[in-house]
Amino acid sequence: MSDLLNPPQKNSLRVSLLMFEENLRHTQEWLDGREEDGILYRRKLEMPENKRKQAKNVIKTALDLIEKLSVKSELESESQNAASMFQGELTVNWANLIDSQAGKLRRYGKVHPELAGILDADIKNLANIALHLSTILGESEEKPKEN
Repeated sequence: MSDLLNPPQKNSLRVSLLMFEENLRHTQEWLDGREEDGILYRRKLEMPENKRKQAKNVIKTALDLIEKLSVKSELESESQNAASMFQGELTVNWANLIDSQAGKLRRYGKVHPELAGILDADIKNLANIALHLSTILGESEEKPKEN
């Protein structure tokens, strides 16, 4: 089947299958009992055991089909550094934090005059932390220079 796809078509197929596989594997983690207990949130998948088992079977079927298609299409597995994923997410966090400063919150209504003094320094600090961490992760992707 590989000879039926030109390189852009093959790449498009690979990206679609990759994104679906990532979503399936993420869902599988939650079906296997993953829980998150953060400061501002708690997450747990609430699902009856029979539905959980049904979902796991569907995921297995989908993963088997993805594997079959990837072999038929000669799609190669690529090693990826997760740092780039986190770096991108942290950049979005930085932008969202900047937009959470008092002056930017005007778009949601009148802002209390004391809010900037209470909120903005901590928000700027968090935004700087997000940007700094993004930079650190970006530097982890740099290849060592050969002498």
